Amino acid sequence: MNSRIFLLLISVFFISSANAVSVQGLYRAEINLPVTQSETQMLDEAFGLAVENVLIKVSGDKNAITGNLLVQAKKKASTWVAQHSVASLNELLPSDNGFVTGKEVKVIFYQESIDGFLSENGLPVWGDNRPSVLIWLVSESNGIRTLSGSREPSETLNEFAQAANQLGVPIYAPLLDDVDKKSIAVSDVWGFFEDNIANASKRYQTDSAAALKISNYAGHIGGSLLVLLKNGETERFSLSGETPSDIVAQASIALAKTFSSRYASVRNRLSASKMNVRVAGVISYSIMNKVQSYLESISVVRDVTLVQVDGEKVEFSVEIDGDKQKLFNSISLSRLLINAPLNALDPDANRVVSYQYSGVK
Repeated sequence: MNSRIFLLLISVFFISSANAVSVQGLYRAEINLPVTQSETQMLDEAFGLAVENVLIKVSGDKNAITGNLLVQAKKKASTWVAQHSVASLNELLPSDNGFVTGKEVKVIFYQESIDGFLSENGLPVWGDNRPSVLIWLVSESNGIRTLSGSREPSETLNEFAQAANQLGVPIYAPLLDDVDKKSIAVSDVWGFFEDNIANASKRYQTDSAAALKISNYAGHIGGSLLVLLKNGETERFSLSGETPSDIVAQASIALAKTFSSRYASVRNRLSASKMNVRVAGVISYSIMNKVQSYLESISVVRDVTLVQVDGEKVEFSVEIDGDKQKLFNSISLSRLLINAPLNALDPDANRVVSYQYSGVK
């Protein structure tokens, strides 16, 4: 079994090599607050902070959740709450009056309310099926460069994992074992040598890979981010700040926005379009239902209608938000359907998009 390592806080978990990751808890948040006001005031503040957290995760665009839009959301937040709970914390929290007792407020919002608000304001709704990202992180301190991984962790890598997790981006770290060290060098990551990074990343079978470099030389902080996308495209970002934490924050925001722009669509009546999807290898009614349910689960899909059944080939009419490429990107995150383009001479080549059912359970 192939394995990848998911780095969250200090923990390392082994999971199977399925491509996409179903991100849990997109519509919930946990807020810790010092007890310095009435419970009603505390809940209002907690709901406001929680809705900001959730809107950022669901949209994937932190820079858009600001200003007047955020003010509006916080005013409406209490009406969007489906469930909440309050519990006392064991530790004290800092406040203007020193350290005081704290409360943990757990909030779950109605998905329809969050999605509707984002759509009304022209922002994307990004579903829970999200691409996995392998991160190669190299830090330079006064001329000394070091790679971070699950066997050679660092505070910076841990901080990046936390920041990405808050944005709903599944981050993985390389082992940095003998295999990795033979296939990639620190200089490859620092120099953003794309081929070397891509080849070293193949063993982890993530949907994409990224390289992040952070320099701290004589008090000057800088950084760059390289994102290697599944289709062979790349994106680069120059980062700057006063501390390495600033670089980490900017990198996680850029990473989330990069993927949100490829997998999420703005939902409105003007963005809808239809296309026909044909799936071969559908040998039973249960498989047909499975394929249809899968298509319906994709966030850019509005509706799926069965058009015809021809032997082991099933054709669906799929209504989507946004451009078709976002549907193709989303389908590629799963191994359920394999792209099977029709021959250019096939009379249906320009009418349908063709896939093969893989048999994956």
